[in-house]
Amino acid sequence: MEKISIAKVIKPKGLKGELKCMSLTENHDLFSGLNFVYCNNEKINVISSVFRLGYVYITLENINTVEKAEQLRGKELFIDKENYGELGESTYFIEDLIDLPVFDENKQHIGEVLSVQNYGASDILEVKDKWATFLVPFIKEVFVDVDINAKKITVNRKKYEEYKL
Repeated sequence: MEKISIAKVIKPKGLKGELKCMSLTENHDLFSGLNFVYCNNEKINVISSVFRLGYVYITLENINTVEKAEQLRGKELFIDKENYGELGESTYFIEDLIDLPVFDENKQHIGEVLSVQNYGASDILEVKDKWATFLVPFIKEVFVDVDINAKKITVNRKKYEEYKL
């Protein structure tokens, strides 16, 4: 079963093992109904989970001391992809975008997506061509079609060249 990352543990909070996490998803409602997560390929029951003040606070079964919680610092928490729910229009899982080939409107191959980053205004795709790597804002003006099923992305070449860094 495919898993997706939903949060990254920042640090323990308090003495009883609660974890302060950075959300890796825009679907913050997801955290209120969590029954379990995976960490280090281990399925762990969730005792409580809440999104507040920009962070996710999670209490996991058998993580009941600050020392046990400290061992999870920097670790990612995953769920089964099928439990995520429906994505909105023009919304994609990062895992689905990685390694997708990028073509222009004339079907000329430009490169592949290496990573997805976010600095606030919009997601940024890191695209590698034959010789270099570029950062390009993931906006409709540049990325005119993303077809996950066909495993390809189409860009407006003129806008791509204009926006790439």
